[in-house]
Amino acid sequence: MDAQAVLKRILADAALAASVDDTLSIPMHYHGSGAVRLIVLGQDPTVKNAASRQTIKMVLNLDKKGSLQNYIRHICTALDLSFERDLYATNYFKNFFSAPPASLNVLPQFVPYWLPHLTEELAQFPNVPIIALGEPLLEVLAQGNASRKVRDYWGFVPNWQMAEQKPFKSLASNENSLNRLIFPFPHQPSLRKTFYKSRLDAYLAFMKASLDTSGG
Repeated sequence: MDAQAVLKRILADAALAASVDDTLSIPMHYHGSGAVRLIVLGQDPTVKNAASRQTIKMVLNLDKKGSLQNYIRHICTALDLSFERDLYATNYFKNFFSAPPASLNVLPQFVPYWLPHLTEELAQFPNVPIIALGEPLLEVLAQGNASRKVRDYWGFVPNWQMAEQKPFKSLASNENSLNRLIFPFPHQPSLRKTFYKSRLDAYLAFMKASLDTSGG
């Protein structure tokens, strides 16, 4: 089932349709020119500025130069990958919402519609690692006792600037609803926080070492 068909089913549910902006088209995914070696998973295309939503034609605005594209490029470079060749980027929730989902508190209700579609979409790239951007996305992905806090995967401890950090870790396939290896990352605005800014390159080195060891 394609994304438009999923959206049509959502709009038939009156309780969910009220949270959807169906005047805007589902943004395109990003697909590099070669064999996919990294998947970046965003949450949804809705930004706070309603007027700006009309300019969003591709997932994560990766068709436009800017801070978010620079962030993804930095990740690719650190992993010895090419943004133009090796990357696939898509959103978990494909539709625009009438307001940022954090203010609507509706994401869990949309999971039954979009999770099967996403699972099918990603099946074409078996064994490719996934970067999940942002905590709200991690909350719908993580299962069981797995942490819903990105910082816990980045070795956070209280008074982290003076204390020894905990080991970095990933979200194992048996700990998430996609059954895939996932590396939780903060969304780009959170890089302003000193903790994430100071840990970014070290976490990327951990990720690269993990993939090199596993053959990913």
